[in-house]
Amino acid sequence: MPTLQHLNNRQIDEVVEAASQRQVPVTITVRSDSGWMNMRSRLLCTRNSHLCLSLPAPDDGGEPYPFQPADKAGVSFKLKHHKHIFTATVAGTGDAELADGTKQSVLELCSPTRMHRLQRRAFLRVDVPPNRIVRASFWMGGRDAEPAGGRPDQPIWSSRVTNISAGGFQATCEDDAIASLDVGEAVGVHVRFGTEDETVYADAQLRHLQEEDGKLYVGFQFVGLAQTREGRDALQLISTKVAQFQRESAATARARR
Repeated sequence: MPTLQHLNNRQIDEVVEAASQRQVPVTITVRSDSGWMNMRSRLLCTRNSHLCLSLPAPDDGGEPYPFQPADKAGVSFKLKHHKHIFTATVAGTGDAELADGTKQSVLELCSPTRMHRLQRRAFLRVDVPPNRIVRASFWMGGRDAEPAGGRPDQPIWSSRVTNISAGGFQATCEDDAIASLDVGEAVGVHVRFGTEDETVYADAQLRHLQEEDGKLYVGFQFVGLAQTREGRDALQLISTKVAQFQRESAATARARR
């Protein structure tokens, strides 16, 4: 069974109904002038073929995003053993009456006609096996800002990936200049799996940077992968590799017993 599945209309309706009944937490992803922005929300109810969500709050605590009708937004939420992802069209903002009779300001999204389901185990971080080499290069400003060549004023850093999941990866880097990056900064990344022509090209966000045992560890979160066909192909490749590494790690553990 593929790790990334396309749902039919009946499955979409069932997922939306179940998620609405549970009022599941939701992540909203939008593209802004400075890159991708993730926001927290919750699916409160459905009405008139719309999904009603609590007004999204930016992860960095900044000003609310000015949603406009017809805007596109990435939506993801976890339900049972899967993560569900789709792109929605903004219908507008307004008030909704909830099941307990209270009213709340909401963001209304048009009900999705396309949705993908990803096995949640793909988001479990797995160490890269010792016999596998996964390398990553990254640069400031997002994937579209890739420099034509590494220059002192436009560096491209190289690193070795130590663990990875469908949500992001950690790597070690020997260039101390990377310490100039700030947590939360947008970067573009290439992740290459071995010597085969298997490469992920994506936007990411720096999530942590620390030095330990003489090594510089950097952690990145992928952003916006679910919003394009190319991104979903990359997500499928990452998920396949994560599953492969999980199997190899389990086999190694059994052999040591």
